[in-house]
Amino acid sequence: MAIRDDDPKAVRLFTPAELEALRQEPRLSNHGRRTFLKWSALLASQAVVGGGVLNLLTGKDAMADDTFANVTQWVTSVCGYCSVGCGLQIGVNATGQAVAVRGNAVHPTNAGRICVKGVYEYKILHDQDLRVGSRAKYPMKRDAAGNWQNITWDEATTLLAQKIIEATNTSGPDSVGIYNTGQWTIEEYYSMGKLGKGAIKTSTMDSNTRLCMAAAVYGYMSTFGSDGPPGCYDDIENTDCFFLIGTNPAEMHPQVWRRIVRARRSARAPKLIVVDPRRTQTARSADLHLQLKAGTNVALMNGILQQLIANNWIDNAYINAHTRNFSALAAKVATYTPTYVSGITGVPAADIQTAAQWIGQSPEVWSLFIQGVYQSMGATDTVRLICAMHLVTGKIGRPGSAPFSITGQTTAMSNRETGGSSALAGYRNYYNPNHVTELETLWNVTPGTIPAHSTTVITSNRDLQPTIPSMVDMMRNGQLKVFWVACTNPSVTLPDLNKYHGYLSFSNPSRPFVVVQDIFDPMESMHFADLFLPAAQWGEKTGTYTCSERRVNLGVKAVQPVGYELRPAYGAYSDLDIIKMVADKLATMDVRFRDKSGQSLVKSADPETVFNEWKQVSTGKICDMSGMTYANLATNNGIAWPSTPANVLGGKRLYTNGVFNTNWDRAQYGKTSTAAWIDPDGLSRAYLWAVDYVPPPEVPDTTYPFWLNTGRVIEHFHSRTKTKRVAQLHEMVPENYVEISSADAKTLRVVTGNLVTVTSRRGSITVKAKVTDTVKAGSVFIPMHFGDLDPTDILQNNGRQVSVNRLTMNYVDKDCAQPIYKHCAVKLAKAK
Repeated sequence: MAIRDDDPKAVRLFTPAELEALRQEPRLSNHGRRTFLKWSALLASQAVVGGGVLNLLTGKDAMADDTFANVTQWVTSVCGYCSVGCGLQIGVNATGQAVAVRGNAVHPTNAGRICVKGVYEYKILHDQDLRVGSRAKYPMKRDAAGNWQNITWDEATTLLAQKIIEATNTSGPDSVGIYNTGQWTIEEYYSMGKLGKGAIKTSTMDSNTRLCMAAAVYGYMSTFGSDGPPGCYDDIENTDCFFLIGTNPAEMHPQVWRRIVRARRSARAPKLIVVDPRRTQTARSADLHLQLKAGTNVALMNGILQQLIANNWIDNAYINAHTRNFSALAAKVATYTPTYVSGITGVPAADIQTAAQWIGQSPEVWSLFIQGVYQSMGATDTVRLICAMHLVTGKIGRPGSAPFSITGQTTAMSNRETGGSSALAGYRNYYNPNHVTELETLWNVTPGTIPAHSTTVITSNRDLQPTIPSMVDMMRNGQLKVFWVACTNPSVTLPDLNKYHGYLSFSNPSRPFVVVQDIFDPMESMHFADLFLPAAQWGEKTGTYTCSERRVNLGVKAVQPVGYELRPAYGAYSDLDIIKMVADKLATMDVRFRDKSGQSLVKSADPETVFNEWKQVSTGKICDMSGMTYANLATNNGIAWPSTPANVLGGKRLYTNGVFNTNWDRAQYGKTSTAAWIDPDGLSRAYLWAVDYVPPPEVPDTTYPFWLNTGRVIEHFHSRTKTKRVAQLHEMVPENYVEISSADAKTLRVVTGNLVTVTSRRGSITVKAKVTDTVKAGSVFIPMHFGDLDPTDILQNNGRQVSVNRLTMNYVDKDCAQPIYKHCAVKLAKAK
């Protein structure tokens, strides 16, 4: 194993032959012990104090041999990738550059361990460490010939403010669309929410969290009355049964998986049930793998509930005291017998019975779920039924028992809390006049300023779902005049990309003015931009991050933003800085964008000052953070909400007393007080949904005979905006591929490495085959990370289109409007 020297690029953990073997067969269980130990060391990283990640073969810690000779300062912070919220430290050298990352040994989430992306996170900060592209330093506008011209920050913010004012004048504030992220800080989200809803007054705001976890939000809100995972990571060590549905933590959330593995090896020895159409590493470790057909989650959950009720594995006292609508639920699921559900899902009836028995008879049950639920048919209903499973058994609000949603991005929770896009700040309800008036008073704006209705979502196709409007549909019809994309990459991640690209084509006279705010040049969404704003990123700014267990961590600036020496005319600025620049420019140019005192709504670009303002907005609300300070966040390695001055550390679990947020005065969601989940008696009871299984809108047929499933690999993050820049991550998974079963590969006369053309009713891509038993016959899987507009990707792929979202269907969940990326129908052919 290589020793790190002064050149961080010198590390090569795998030989070329080992890398090729891993490409051919990615499942570590099929490789030798040496390869597995190298992989474990890479996951553990040089970061670990006192040991690495758990070696799944031996149960021992695996060590890495790296050193940090050139580090002169360690800056304690938090990871900027997924939502687990691992504590880490950024190593800075004598010249002020980040040169290493290691885990924070005393952080309660990860105890010093970090994953392969975290190991190399410092490599996304400086140009000399990037495999491709460069950090963006200059605001740019596109000239009449289509070329980029550098402009100053004053010129850039003036141009953007002018376009917003023009759109408001000609087409109203809702013609200004803002589409942001799950990777900002609390301070940035809160400020963008004020700018969008309080100054611009647009209700056309959304974020890529719509694609990531909207179903969890709507499922929680319409069951418990509000958003927020009820449990915490410490439940992992206190449960007797894990129910993992639509999640693969062994590969996607390694530090959660590490804790699950260690819990499983304890004397308590909890059982593991995994629900997944693929035989992932997580599924292969399960005591019971329910390998269901695509899009059948609702049927399976109804089947489990039927068995729980039929066998009296329920808590009648809890049901009577703390829930509503049980009779309707029981009647609805009565017909979902194991035999009936087996016919829909393909899961053996006996396995459905076993799963229900383990859930019903285990003292404590912890459920974990993510995209396999959120991005499938019946997404919101599935979340509701998972919650119902915990409610009818009374297994919620105590150690070891909770439904626990996890997300893909580091601060998706923060966006939801602060109202940075589609939500309203502090878990307030758009449709409750008291909530809106309270926020308008705090913001010092005229009554009626905040749109009194929820926002327009990012994507839908009104040909398929006529009643669901969206920004993409507004582009199609020429109704969207400004489209401000910040810290996200919809040119890779939205479904049915061919249509989306067409709506933004420069040949389309109805296209909006497109603003892209990001950290690298080039990146795919720049392809359609008229104005580009260079932003600072993780490690270059201070702010707070809420992870999946509601723990708010403090991220600390370790290095100056790229191009700092070029300020004030050029150089990357934090997103908070940029938001304030635009807010100030609008307030200067037009009185309509000021508060009642004649000032800009965004009062400060100092993160701690903004956090203190946000604390006031959150006071007394469900996501109360009034007890938090930057100092106590640092001292405690994060604090979970709710946190008040009287009970700073009181937010570990929600609903411990069986009191929910379903009374109208507290509820986050509901157009009227007569919404089904609003407790008419004011008793704060949770609502049990009774829903039927509905088949997906598109299923395989003789023309398109395969199910297509999309998803993630551990080495990459979202659209690879960051991870494709890191040579070590790129060489592990350098290009897109399609997983094909051995039986289907034989029929197609395809072997691993052959090019295969995959075609849906919306488009075609050509990628390499990977023959494996991870997928069942009749199903294929393609990672979602890869775009095909970046010049380096075009060169590598010889011009082939490889982005799976050219195939996916723009069909969204009826309740939360999250696209169903997890299943559509495709055909395959060996490429000529």
